Amino acid sequence: MARKLIVVQLLFFLLNVTQAVVKVYVDEEYTVDQGVVRYYEFNITEEHINPDCSDSSPNVLLINGQMPGPAIIADQGDIVRVLIRNQIKTKKGKSQAVAVHFHGIRQYGSNHADGVPFITQLPIHPGEEYVQEFRVVNQAGTYFYHAHIGLQEETIFGPFIIYESKDTRPENLTPEEEVTMEGPPRKLIAGPFQYDYERTVVLSEWWHKTRLGMENWIMGPNFTSIPEAESILINGRTLFNPKEISVPQCEGYEILSVQPNKVYRLRVIGATAFRTLLFGIANHRMTIIEVDGELVKPYTVSELEVTPGQRFSVLIYTEEDPDNYAIEVVRNWSEDVPNKTNGLAVLHYHTRSPDSDGPFVLRKPVILESPPQRVRFKGIDKPNWIWSDLEPYYGVDPVVNRPASRTIKLRTVEARRENGLSRFYVNGVAFMEQSNNQTPILFDLLSKRRRLPNVFSRYPTGFDPQLGTYPLAHYEIIDIIIQSTHYPGEPCRSHPWHTHGHSHWEIANGIGEYDEERDGDIRSIPNPIQKDVTLIYPGIDKMLYVEQTDDNEAVGCGWSKIRIIADNPGIWAVHCHNTFHMLLGMMVVLEEAPELITNNSFIDFQSYQF
Repeated sequence: MARKLIVVQLLFFLLNVTQAVVKVYVDEEYTVDQGVVRYYEFNITEEHINPDCSDSSPNVLLINGQMPGPAIIADQGDIVRVLIRNQIKTKKGKSQAVAVHFHGIRQYGSNHADGVPFITQLPIHPGEEYVQEFRVVNQAGTYFYHAHIGLQEETIFGPFIIYESKDTRPENLTPEEEVTMEGPPRKLIAGPFQYDYERTVVLSEWWHKTRLGMENWIMGPNFTSIPEAESILINGRTLFNPKEISVPQCEGYEILSVQPNKVYRLRVIGATAFRTLLFGIANHRMTIIEVDGELVKPYTVSELEVTPGQRFSVLIYTEEDPDNYAIEVVRNWSEDVPNKTNGLAVLHYHTRSPDSDGPFVLRKPVILESPPQRVRFKGIDKPNWIWSDLEPYYGVDPVVNRPASRTIKLRTVEARRENGLSRFYVNGVAFMEQSNNQTPILFDLLSKRRRLPNVFSRYPTGFDPQLGTYPLAHYEIIDIIIQSTHYPGEPCRSHPWHTHGHSHWEIANGIGEYDEERDGDIRSIPNPIQKDVTLIYPGIDKMLYVEQTDDNEAVGCGWSKIRIIADNPGIWAVHCHNTFHMLLGMMVVLEEAPELITNNSFIDFQSYQF
């Protein structure tokens, strides 16, 4: 099969008119400011790095030579255009393809830019380029991007920040420049909230093992358990062992510089591939104002539960007396693995001396020891955390109280095949991207080589085995039950599920096995917020063990009910954001109103040869 570069473009008129009108799920039109084009170039290469100052410097994939990758900054209504170049060298005849997903971006009218290989695009091979272009529609807040092939997201990730308008975007000042001023140029605004400055905090994991070695391990017959990351990084840095620093040029812990008596917005991004973390700042309370891009009523906590893929904005109020305070993370829901990690950064207060003369020069210190002010975590392994207490700032969406069109149950079971390979099955099917599809589902659909689903003849589970997807009709209200299981005597694990193309509402959760007759009317979340990641908490029902007759049968051990509305025609992945679990098959595909997707808006097929 010959293959050429695919150039992805929006319709020409979108770039040459002053406003665009986009249909969203309610029966009204949402008009957005046309904004500007934000252009970024991502050059992906392979380099040796040592972010935790250890004796390990594996070869990893980087965007523009850095980790985290460059921040994408845009305003609501802007067009974002990202040129991705795969510049990874082929070694011993083996090449590495890449793909990048913009996590949390709903991609209204731009399914082609979602970045999922063999679903919306082909992987980008060495020497190839790919343009992902989309408009930011009806979204503002904290997002990020990451690789969507194998475990590449260990190092290919970066922040994606969207402001409500250009008037709410902060001045492009460094912390050093901020401290030289009498105060902020103006108050920053997010909906009703005001603050002085903002900082971004990205949490990620760092393995001393090679990525390709780990991929081969988990996909092979000898796999037993997921390896723990040697380090938890905060903005790409930490110290593996502060008592044994292996490199002379070690930059030490990440430093977040702040001034006294100010209000800061911290954007906390969970870019981990495996563990859910608790995040805290010594002697500082945090007021949550945003979750996954949606504003919530202010809720003050001492720690955040940050799952893979989850994002928060919190306001912190800095103290009057300058000092250094530890920013720390511990593992949450880690079964028999110790909670403590080496994930640490420093909240560093700096001030300008009132009697200083001449130009002010602030030298950022190198900190190699933890501050004495440490975090005391109290909420480890708290089921359902505070989700039932959070409320959307602008009120609960009416769709939450409408009757569902239907319910789809996704029951996940881990099992070992006859060949010794361990896989996760969802309703009896383990998703494997490339083996399932030689060309992307979206391409087959738009080239009319794929039949449309028959919405009047559905399978009981909602899964169409011929298409390999869960077809949805336009504007259906779908309740999805995500059911975790385990085998007696083995731990029940947490699973952070992510919906592409949609934010969802978690409306209920429970222990054991979901039963529609018993649990169908439960609403354990009184005021559901929109988010795109929901953690399915371990919830063992001991009564199920009494009824259990076969130890080789998986038992339900916790479920959540999430609701989406099918307002966004496209091919959308839904999966566990524990990347190891996703690779092992914990993923499904929603085929949403495919008859409404047209190729003249999206992909130039003349440059593609099948």
